[in-house]
Amino acid sequence: MESNIQFIYAIIAIIAIVAVMFNFLVNVGSKEIAIMEQRFFGKELDPGHVFAMQGEVGLKAAYLSPGLHVVLWPIVRVVYKPDFLTIGADELGIVEATDGQALSSGRIFADDPAGESHNNFQDPLAFLANGGIRGKQLRFLTNGTFKINPYLFKVTKIKKTFIPEGSIGVVTASDGAPLNRLLGHSVSGHDNFQKAESFLKNGGQKGPQIDFLRPGTYNINTDIVRVEVREAIKVSENEIGVVDARDGLPMNEHEVVVQTPEHHDNFQDGEKFLQNGGQRGPQENILTPGTYYINPYLFSVTKHKQTTIKQGEVGVMISNIGKDPSEFNTPERQAEDASDDKGRTRHVVSKGFRGIQREVLGPGSYNINPLAYYVIIIPTVTRSVEWSAESNQAAGAASFDPFEVVSHDGFPMKVEVRCQYRILPENAPYVVQKIGSVSQLESNVLHPQIDGIFRAQVARSPAIAYQQNRAEEQKMAEEAVRQDLTKYRVEVVSVMVTNIHLPEALMRTTQQKNLAEQEKSMYDAKKEAETRRIQFEKTKTEADQQVQIITAEAGILVAQHEAKQTEERARGDAARVRMLAEAEATKTKQIGDAEASIIQAKGEAQAKAYRDQAGALTASGVTSVEIMKAISVAGLKITPDIMVTGANNDGGGNNGGGLVNVLLGRMLQEQKSAGGKAS
Repeated sequence: MESNIQFIYAIIAIIAIVAVMFNFLVNVGSKEIAIMEQRFFGKELDPGHVFAMQGEVGLKAAYLSPGLHVVLWPIVRVVYKPDFLTIGADELGIVEATDGQALSSGRIFADDPAGESHNNFQDPLAFLANGGIRGKQLRFLTNGTFKINPYLFKVTKIKKTFIPEGSIGVVTASDGAPLNRLLGHSVSGHDNFQKAESFLKNGGQKGPQIDFLRPGTYNINTDIVRVEVREAIKVSENEIGVVDARDGLPMNEHEVVVQTPEHHDNFQDGEKFLQNGGQRGPQENILTPGTYYINPYLFSVTKHKQTTIKQGEVGVMISNIGKDPSEFNTPERQAEDASDDKGRTRHVVSKGFRGIQREVLGPGSYNINPLAYYVIIIPTVTRSVEWSAESNQAAGAASFDPFEVVSHDGFPMKVEVRCQYRILPENAPYVVQKIGSVSQLESNVLHPQIDGIFRAQVARSPAIAYQQNRAEEQKMAEEAVRQDLTKYRVEVVSVMVTNIHLPEALMRTTQQKNLAEQEKSMYDAKKEAETRRIQFEKTKTEADQQVQIITAEAGILVAQHEAKQTEERARGDAARVRMLAEAEATKTKQIGDAEASIIQAKGEAQAKAYRDQAGALTASGVTSVEIMKAISVAGLKITPDIMVTGANNDGGGNNGGGLVNVLLGRMLQEQKSAGGKAS
């Protein structure tokens, strides 16, 4: 029994020893730290501090890292084992220190004089020893895992600042130097407000900032810098953005818009805008279609439609900016000047001066600041103005009620009129100068002018006469309107009386009179028709008889023509025969003359030959030769077969004379006989 009691005491002793050893030995897990407390023995904490640093009684600033540790229990004990602090990828850890130096007067957030020595608040002793300041810290924790004493440093997790595409982040600082203008000026070194300490050290001011954040993700302590996401300025197609600056130099009281400085990147760099002398108020420069990152605290943007000039129109610009035209006024310009209904002089000027611009805008789309330039659209096509009771007017035509007038003979009438006019492009500025706009031209000039002209014309003429002389009255009215509109530089195309409404009683009387006149005219026409019919029948009978006469006369004419034709043909034949005879006679004569010439030539040649023969042969010799030729031609045989000779009786030795004579006689006798037979 005693042994059992001793065993029990031994177990109790072992348990007590283990318990004591357990209190002296502290095991800290791999993902936790141990917060300790100093008890019973130690110095008192310094005034204003809550955490023990060097053996003071109270919660210790230092903690135990993971592992097995020996503590002086029960003087020192572990009071809490918190897990490591984890900051996600899209998070920031905002730190507030519960111990440290006092915060400077007027400051909201604590600087970090300890710098990098406290290793992102993981070395609390270094933080406190190096002048760490209690309160909300400018430094924050980015994504990662940290060993943080949760009693000394309270960490609040926030999301990172994300600015989506098409947006900007407008910044307001909760701490900094006091403002001396509408927005805090731009300072360097703060890396888009991610380094709040640098922002404050470099003179960052408290309040709305001129700098802003473009699309992206930023590590910003939003307790110090509040970020408001705003949409970027998007100017759509066919639009413009008119800018009004809320800060800058004061504008001149006589100006409507101010001249915009350069190098501000379409108002996206507000600091440069102010540094280059930007003024408060509406700006001359505008934003064309696109997306712009503009600080809405500094600039307000109003969207307007582009100025569009259609075909058949021009745009007359009235400039609110530029030089004062009166400084360069001349007598010629003064003659062109006009005053509006408030007595203000309006000038037609060249580019660079205030007033109505001489150069007009043709068809197209223009990016024009409506505060700097006011554009009046003037149609240049032919335009109609009608005074008509009809409701279906032509598109774009101005319409008024018909003129109610009283004629010279006291009858009330309604006259419907149409006036067509046009304005040449080069005259459009002067129309604006003298009148203002097309609607004012039609209501304040054309309408009263034509009303007065037609009232005067109708008052001078009886009702029926006015209707009967409608063309002449219309022509006179058109000339009067054209002459009057010339001084406004408006070209009148036509003025037409489209309808005349006479009183019903006058119309009925006129109709009856016209019917009677028409009946009388009808009877006269019938009578004239009968007379013409009788005359026609008579003429027709005479015409039928004239056929035979004309036929006979035609026969006579034919016979006369045939006889004349025969006579002419005979004359032609006789002339032809005469001509042939004359030609034949001429030919015969020519042939005879030719043959005679030939015979004469032959005879003369033969005679000359005979003379030459005679000179050579004597006359008797020539005779003998010719006789021989004749005998040869006749083919006579004159040589006897037997030669007969005889004595010469003439004593001269010539015994041929008698024979010759005999032969010649015989030859002549034969030729004669032959000639007798032939005959």
